[in-house]
Amino acid sequence: MAKELDSDRAVEVSDNDEFGFVGIAEKLAPRVVEASKGDGMVIGLEGRWGSGKTSLVNFLRSELKGAEAEHIHTITVAPWLNGDTASLVNSVLEPIADVLHLIENEAATPEQQAGAEIAENVGQIRELISTYGSQTARKLAPVATLAGYALPGMQAAGEVLGAAAALMDNMAERPLTPTALKAEIIEKIRALDVGFVVILDDLDRLEPAQAVEVVRLVRSVADFPKVAYLMCYDRDVLADALSEGLKVKDGDLFLQKIVQLTFAIPLPEPFDLRTQFRQEVLKLYKELQGIDLAGDALEDLESAVDQEGQGLATPREVKLALNGIRFTYPSVKDDVYFPDFCRLHLIKTTHFKFYKWLESYLSVRSIIVSGDGRVGADEKKRCGKELKALLPSQKPDSARSIWHASNFVPGIEARQPAKDTVFAATPQYKDEEFVSLKRLGSPFHYRFYFALTGPKTIMSDADIDEALHLSREDVPGLIESLAGYAKTTRQSGRTWFEHILDRLEDRVIGELDEEQLSGMVTGICEVMDTVLEIDNVPRFFAPSLGRLAGRVVGECLRRLNGMNPERHHKLALWIAAECSSINWIVGGLLRTELFHHGHVGNGDQRTSPEEWVFSEDLLQELLDIARKRISDQELQGQILAMPDVSGFMYGWRDISGEDEPKAWVTQVTIDDEVFLQFLQEMRGYAVSDRVYYPLHQQTLEIFFEDADAVVDRVESLVESEHAAEARNIRDAIKQGEGF
Repeated sequence: MAKELDSDRAVEVSDNDEFGFVGIAEKLAPRVVEASKGDGMVIGLEGRWGSGKTSLVNFLRSELKGAEAEHIHTITVAPWLNGDTASLVNSVLEPIADVLHLIENEAATPEQQAGAEIAENVGQIRELISTYGSQTARKLAPVATLAGYALPGMQAAGEVLGAAAALMDNMAERPLTPTALKAEIIEKIRALDVGFVVILDDLDRLEPAQAVEVVRLVRSVADFPKVAYLMCYDRDVLADALSEGLKVKDGDLFLQKIVQLTFAIPLPEPFDLRTQFRQEVLKLYKELQGIDLAGDALEDLESAVDQEGQGLATPREVKLALNGIRFTYPSVKDDVYFPDFCRLHLIKTTHFKFYKWLESYLSVRSIIVSGDGRVGADEKKRCGKELKALLPSQKPDSARSIWHASNFVPGIEARQPAKDTVFAATPQYKDEEFVSLKRLGSPFHYRFYFALTGPKTIMSDADIDEALHLSREDVPGLIESLAGYAKTTRQSGRTWFEHILDRLEDRVIGELDEEQLSGMVTGICEVMDTVLEIDNVPRFFAPSLGRLAGRVVGECLRRLNGMNPERHHKLALWIAAECSSINWIVGGLLRTELFHHGHVGNGDQRTSPEEWVFSEDLLQELLDIARKRISDQELQGQILAMPDVSGFMYGWRDISGEDEPKAWVTQVTIDDEVFLQFLQEMRGYAVSDRVYYPLHQQTLEIFFEDADAVVDRVESLVESEHAAEARNIRDAIKQGEGF
């Protein structure tokens, strides 16, 4: 990768300094050195978690090495790694004693005989510090015991330490008190030309009891001259820990008693965090995709970083977002839109609750779009209220506003009431853009952003691509494949064939070449009667399957006509004369075109010539072919076995007029059983308090010479061997009067 996963370790090499910490350390180090030459000073280096405190400390430590020439020694302690008070005391005092031991040895060498007095002085200080540490550890032991820290196989560490200190008291004839020891140590240290900088890092990781003892240690245990303490912590976190550990209302006030001055980690310069994030993700994209991100995608990325990147507050948050992208993007780079992927990881890092809301909302919306489920008013209300709470701003340019989020989350609007905020209808062009670019808002791709795999109710892009490949290279194979999809149902009971029709949106069709357009039209048309036989149930709140197919075929034919009119004409003639799905051709494709040309209906479905699938002249040519084909006696003998008899009969009526269908009905319905069967096939459907399948008076008038005679005949059959069927039809006729 352009950069490996970042373990979030503090920066130690100046070349990796991305936020100016080296410059801060260079200016801060001399002031810390001066503080170590006085009577003792406690400096608070404050910054929130992830702000770079430890990185700054690393650079500061490097700068302080130069101060060793001035006999200023740096000691680093991580109290949160020490399990008890004894080790905490020793971790501060023993390094001081070790430094003094080195000074003692240097002063005792032959070349340094004149320093014998210094060596004696240092030796005394070392002994005093050792005794002082034991005395102090005994004093603090009860607190450590209360904190609950224990060593394996032993009593609580505080108890052990207290016993050890008591034993030392018994061995000494007249042990000095801690106060006396401290006074003697102070007196002797003042006489030495040596100072210490004690760095106490990560104090905000301590448990409350530990936090209390650390600050007490700094103030009371090791409060020596020529010692400067640099305490590193998140002020709010440490103050809360002190409040809990001391059982006081305001831990910050107690902290002020300990710390004489503070230096706060400065905020990164404006846009530094976003700039670093942008640079790193662009490197990653180029490495994985082999090209630079450019054009609209680059603009979308910059917009995402500028908006969602406003929430970045610390270098650590940048690392978290980058690590999430580096870790997962290589696995889904062909299934997601890179700018949206980066946007989502910024949201995950800076606004995690909104991230979880997005995952839930997009999953539900995907099921709605695929037709595998619905959402009720209560669920809409709950979802909308949550969104309003998460994005309360009313300013369109705010990253915390619904206005802004609607640019990448489909179906959300800043409206009242709450239920109208979510799952709103979206323009077709917007949905097509989401799908074609594989954006976060695509119902077919959203899950790759969260789970690295596609939704179970959605066909993979690989399968869709295979269908498009077959449309160019193997049309018989496409027909077989589509027929198989028509026989395979999803969880909702709908077929995968219907899903393919949904995926073939105008934008996808717009990218097909001539061969693919022709092949797709041929494949869909050939399987439509098979499809209707398997799945011809009414779609009460959505277009019928036949209409969905008509949309796809129509768009393919219109585009083919623009590319190659001759091929379009040839394919249209084949559809009318040879396509095996005569039921759908007559009752669906051609009948719809008649409405669009304004030849049937009341004209409200007439469209502009630019939207016609066939020109007026070509349509008339196709109708002549269809009339001749319908007049075939063998075909008419198969009408009652068709999957959509009603659709075919109305199509026949619109293509040839009422006389031919009426004559055929009169002939075939002489037999009572066929009569009732035909009436059953001609029932419509309606939704009120439940689903009804009425038989309308108008239908009887269109296809029978005498509608009243039909009603009388049905009534006469109620007492016949066909009683059940007759009563069913009689009820349907009565229902038709009410709709």
